[in-house]
Amino acid sequence: MKKGSFTVEASLIFPFILAVIVLVIYAAFFIHDRAVMSAAACKAAIRGSEITDPHGDIYDKARKTGEEEMKGRLLSTRIRTIDINVDSKEVRVSVCGDFIIPGGVIPVPGIEGRGTVIKVNALSSRLNPAEFIRSCRVIEEHVGRD
Repeated sequence: MKKGSFTVEASLIFPFILAVIVLVIYAAFFIHDRAVMSAAACKAAIRGSEITDPHGDIYDKARKTGEEEMKGRLLSTRIRTIDINVDSKEVRVSVCGDFIIPGGVIPVPGIEGRGTVIKVNALSSRLNPAEFIRSCRVIEEHVGRD
């Protein structure tokens, strides 16, 4: 072997190793932000389903819960929208955000421009706790008798 051959080989291999490390870090950021957004959407849906007062503002409380859960916890995502749909039986929360690749240096397949979109959905059934407990007690009374 000639002197300096390791330096030449390392200079050819190092950029690929560095690119793989950077892609792994970006993937970890993506997975982390998606998990945070998913947990926030679930908490917001549950918070909205807990409100049984017909005059209570389900939308506002669910939105605030989702925003508080994500505040300061996202690494590389900017929240675009938080959509809340409420009907008589369930609360649906959809969170959409732009995942930004810092610098946008490395082109990643499936990611256009400087980032991609993360969308998560959560669903929670609306229950009236008092009515649920009454129903359980009625069932216990009928099942408990022989």
